[in-house]
Amino acid sequence: MKPGFMIGYLESWGNITFTEAAAQGYDTLIMAFGSIDGANIGIYNGIFNPSPTPDELIADIKNAKARGAKNLLFSVGGKNNTYTPGDTPVGDIARSLVNFLRRYGFTGVDFDLEINCNANYLCQLCREIKKRDSSLMLTAAPQINQTEQGGDLFLVAGGNHRVYDLAIKSRLFDRLLIQAYNNPWPEISGYNETELGFIQAAFKNLKRTIPKETLIAIGQPACIKGAGTSIFNGPNAGDNIYQGISKQYQMICDDPQFGGIMEWSINWDKAAGYPFIDAVKNIN
Repeated sequence: MKPGFMIGYLESWGNITFTEAAAQGYDTLIMAFGSIDGANIGIYNGIFNPSPTPDELIADIKNAKARGAKNLLFSVGGKNNTYTPGDTPVGDIARSLVNFLRRYGFTGVDFDLEINCNANYLCQLCREIKKRDSSLMLTAAPQINQTEQGGDLFLVAGGNHRVYDLAIKSRLFDRLLIQAYNNPWPEISGYNETELGFIQAAFKNLKRTIPKETLIAIGQPACIKGAGTSIFNGPNAGDNIYQGISKQYQMICDDPQFGGIMEWSINWDKAAGYPFIDAVKNIN
């Protein structure tokens, strides 16, 4: 796998450090979740449980980089929504956010929004972050929807909330980390999200509408407990499911727009004995 292309979310309420995750082969690590509350930047529930003090978290991130982590991202949003900017000027948020990232050693921001929100505001915020530090990686983790089965897929923050569209069209996201699970409705090339073939079919379809400069990483849960609806409770589930996942990514990994393999979550992968990372980390 290319450096920085094995992407995993790390739960802030869990017990896995960034350093441990990097040692397993994950090299883009995403903390789920940080928080944006107006111009106040923090961590969900006020603590990253595996490294609970500021000094411990700074050291953990530094050690993860020494173990091979290329990107360490600060994610906001999620099911419990940690993205509440209100009407705070985007410049104020960007300033506080960039300062926070620099303090701890994070190298970028991920927007995992699952609410309807102001698309223009999000676009302006992304632009302001890049203006303040162009080296920061910006990603989004949209879900998938579709107007009619067989038609082009589109990206949402749940339902039909196309809050990412403007920032995507403005080429502000370096990568899109697609949640190809939890919605059985979309169907492309005869596959839906419960079937292995959806991985490569979705990638190829999304290339039609996503700017070529933006890399695409199709995401999957690490195991059946990582999502309500996924390939793990579909027709391909069984002893060979991880081999099948690996084959799907092998079909697209040479594409110039391939942005890696995203997984929710490293914690679920560890609970299952790390079968996901073991199956895909040596793809090239």
